[in-house]
Amino acid sequence: MTPVSLIFRIVVRITGIMLVVASGYAGAGSISTAGQAPHERCGYCHELDGNSRMEGFPRLAGQSFDYLVKQLHDFRARRRAGTMQATAELLSDAEIIAVARYFNAQTPSATVNASPATHDRQTAEHLYRRGDSARGIPACSSCHGANGEGRSGIPRLAGQHAAYLETQLLDFKRGVRVNDGEGVMRSIVSAMTEHEIHALARYFASFDSRVSASLKLAP
Repeated sequence: MTPVSLIFRIVVRITGIMLVVASGYAGAGSISTAGQAPHERCGYCHELDGNSRMEGFPRLAGQSFDYLVKQLHDFRARRRAGTMQATAELLSDAEIIAVARYFNAQTPSATVNASPATHDRQTAEHLYRRGDSARGIPACSSCHGANGEGRSGIPRLAGQHAAYLETQLLDFKRGVRVNDGEGVMRSIVSAMTEHEIHALARYFASFDSRVSASLKLAP
């Protein structure tokens, strides 16, 4: 079999997740999720250990248990829009707890995300460590921790995909994402420029996720 013949794209719907792969060798009927634990179905996009390599899907390993529970409930109730809605709608309350507990217990892998350019790093670090009181922006670290480890109900940012973080922050700024408690994130991010958001996303992604993992809270 030639290398070319091994290239395939499939389009198959698995528990509400669209996987783009196509091939003359595999059909939708050959893939079954019967008997899989809920977290195994999540692994199609987030990987079984939660260390997703695809920038559009967040890294879940070591993420805050309470935060994961809330997001899954919000997706299921359509308080948060996104591709996860279809999958979350299939989960029971008990399964949501099991999924959150599983990914919270996983260890983040080493990240090799590049730091922002010097000027952008200084901008991001200032906002992260000190905020900007003149614009009503508190220090990001006051909630997300000195090492981006997060805390109960507040997401861990360290080592997260920069592209994913930037998308979420822009969605808060533009009012596309509205499931933040009391509109806190929308208020903060609305005062930031898109350039600052870009710099912050890359800054968060450059944090050593292994350091923050040692500081995470278990459920």
